[in-house]
Amino acid sequence: MKWGGYKLITGYVFIDAEKGRALEVASEVVKIKGVKTACSITGTFDVIATFEVKDIKDVGETVAKGIHGVDGVCLTQTAICVKCCEE
Repeated sequence: MKWGGYKLITGYVFIDAEKGRALEVASEVVKIKGVKTACSITGTFDVIATFEVKDIKDVGETVAKGIHGVDGVCLTQTAICVKCCEE
């Protein structure tokens, strides 16, 4: 994606939530600046969030200050896209 002619940094945060709180966590995570989607999922993690930010330092703001601050978040794993392919 692009913002004002600049390519945005896109990534995913896989979130382990406290038992029974995945829906609540997803609802709060999607409110964080830079987060585009937050979905409750099946599998190893409970929630996956997609983010787009302008600068690498914004990843820390979004994840460390934003997502980690949500009540019910136990653990996260962040994956930053190195190349996105679209049709």
